[in-house]
Amino acid sequence: MTLPIKEIVLAPGEGNHLIIGNSEVTFKVVGADTHGHLGLFENLIQPGGTAPELHIHRQMEEMFYVLEGEVEIQVGERIVQGQPGAFVLVPRNTPHTFSNRGTKPAKLLIMFCPAGEREKYFEGLAELLKEGNKPSREALVDLMRRFDQEPVT
Repeated sequence: MTLPIKEIVLAPGEGNHLIIGNSEVTFKVVGADTHGHLGLFENLIQPGGTAPELHIHRQMEEMFYVLEGEVEIQVGERIVQGQPGAFVLVPRNTPHTFSNRGTKPAKLLIMFCPAGEREKYFEGLAELLKEGNKPSREALVDLMRRFDQEPVT
């Protein structure tokens, strides 16, 4: 028997925070909260901040919604200059990445469906990058592959 999903109410700024390089991720909802159906994270990206390399997910869709600033989002061959209110759906197996190439901080929501334990990828990345560490390519790719993220070379 599946237990019911419990309501979650978070005020602005609430949720578990992680520092990843010079960006900050706040978990609003993780897979454990929704029986793995979805996860929703807020990402505050400083100008030139930490950004993922071009990658795909084989088991999940990913969605981006820009809240503040400007976020450059590549989905497939298309590059979108996302302003507040912009939305991008990334289907499975579609190469994508995002970055803040502007001069001001940017904030976006990132949703994963299904979520699985996607937050563990971000936790692992924060650990690899803490205190300015530069992890090996092998360590980064190993982390990516454990959480349904495959680099596109």
